[in-house]
Amino acid sequence: MDKRVKLVLVFFILLLVALSGKAFYLQVLHADDIIAHACRRFEHTIALSPSRGIIHDRRGQPLAISLDVKSIAANPRLLKDQSLAAARLSQVLNLDRNALRKKLKEGKYFVWIKRQGTPHEVEAVRALNLKGVGFFNEKKRFYPESDALANVLGIVGIDGTGLEGLELFYDQLFKSVPRHIEVEKDGLGRIIYAQGLKLADNESKDSNSLGLTIDKRLQYIAYASLKDAVIKNDARSGYVIITNPHNGDIYAMASYPSFDPNSNPYRHFLGHQNRAVMDVFEPGSIIKPIWIAWGLDKNIFDQSQTIFCENGVYRFHHAVINDHEKYGMLSVRDVVKFSSNIGMVKLFTATDAHQMYSCMRSFGLGSATGIDYPGEPKGLIRNPERWRSIDKATISFGQGFAATGIQIITAFNALVNGGILVKPHLIDKLTDPKGITTQYRPTIVRKVISEKTSEEIVDILKAVVLKGGTAEAAYMNNYIVFGKTGTAQKLDPFTRSYSRDAYTTTFIGGIIDATGRLCMTIMVCIDEPHPYYYASTVACPIFKEIADKCVNILDMRPIIILAKEGGRG
Repeated sequence: MDKRVKLVLVFFILLLVALSGKAFYLQVLHADDIIAHACRRFEHTIALSPSRGIIHDRRGQPLAISLDVKSIAANPRLLKDQSLAAARLSQVLNLDRNALRKKLKEGKYFVWIKRQGTPHEVEAVRALNLKGVGFFNEKKRFYPESDALANVLGIVGIDGTGLEGLELFYDQLFKSVPRHIEVEKDGLGRIIYAQGLKLADNESKDSNSLGLTIDKRLQYIAYASLKDAVIKNDARSGYVIITNPHNGDIYAMASYPSFDPNSNPYRHFLGHQNRAVMDVFEPGSIIKPIWIAWGLDKNIFDQSQTIFCENGVYRFHHAVINDHEKYGMLSVRDVVKFSSNIGMVKLFTATDAHQMYSCMRSFGLGSATGIDYPGEPKGLIRNPERWRSIDKATISFGQGFAATGIQIITAFNALVNGGILVKPHLIDKLTDPKGITTQYRPTIVRKVISEKTSEEIVDILKAVVLKGGTAEAAYMNNYIVFGKTGTAQKLDPFTRSYSRDAYTTTFIGGIIDATGRLCMTIMVCIDEPHPYYYASTVACPIFKEIADKCVNILDMRPIIILAKEGGRG
């Protein structure tokens, strides 16, 4: 045999051995890997929106639930006339006709027409009887309280992922039920067949559910009163917070403007902000009780001290401090009752800036409260090394620093609950798919003042609501009300000076019933009301309206005063 023929024969024998070895390696030793690779190439899954756990209020009433809905899809290659199908589908689904026609002509085997359609839309498409159009079951989030709680709960995207609010903050707790449809692809990667809905073997049918501290009854009362007040006073916005001052439970947290999470939620972008947590503002006079309590607790002054308030005008260094009335000699109690800026400045003139800064930080100002809500800001307090005498003066009556509503009411609660700073929270309990419930406990941050000082400041704040005080409009006949007003000028972003016609109006207070129980605190904040802007005429009536409706729900016992019979002692 020719030598060259032998070489060719040996070459082909070796090649055959090599190919046989490779085939043995692939088909016998690694068969599972090859099959898996083929499946990855030709099989695919399309994610559907998953079911999410229920969110309910403190009484078990649903606040967010997942409902079964139909999504509409099509195999364009089965449509006889894609242009005609686009025209008919766009008409009943209110879609852009040209965009839909372009989608149907892309040559794909599977396209979504509309995700999470309404029952009316699904029936309208069924009636068209288009071959190649099908329906898939998905889950859609529904919020029974609509706009009243939308800023707190937030929303989820069409894929079932939390985008805002508590839906975002606790998103991982809800991500336990992935749902998908299995499809097959051709060699070019195009979907050619959809097998329908499939749940993996390890996928649970339920998810974690959350119980909130919110009471939907109080939430509705707060939101309805707030909405009416913002519209009536031609204001930009506002919020209301109702809390249990002893354990940090938030009974209600309402913001206006709001939005409807069940229908086109991004129509009003300004309504998405939870202003009680996110809005940073100069609090004004509502900060005065914190300074007075701290001063009493540190023995900087006592209640017997009197201050000359300069008949309403006080020249302090190169600035002029004004009161809204011409006050002369005032006691410490009356400085709070009549909200004297001059009295506050004089009480703290000799106090070191670092001491004042330490006071603010101990009450939680300048740092996030840690509330279970995404994106909470810290507020703003400048380094005390940079404070001048005028800075100390303005900070004593609530200017020159910024805080959030949740920071202010958390600090206020520490003033009136015996001196304990408690972390605010929205979640009350978590229930897992097996029904096991974890109850959340209050978190004590620190003690800020003594119980004796706390009792003193509550007694002082009661005078603010009595005749002659700045919060007289918040007075209630059958309950003991205490609190503090704040009418704070806003900075003009263009002139960088305080505006003469833009104010933030606030009242923060508490209610004590006949048993002596302090059952709730309420903060009302209205941004830029017109034409009236004083807290006494804007915020206090809202507080009283809300409180009047809430006391019975919280089972607060009224103080009953028996009239004396005529002619008897």
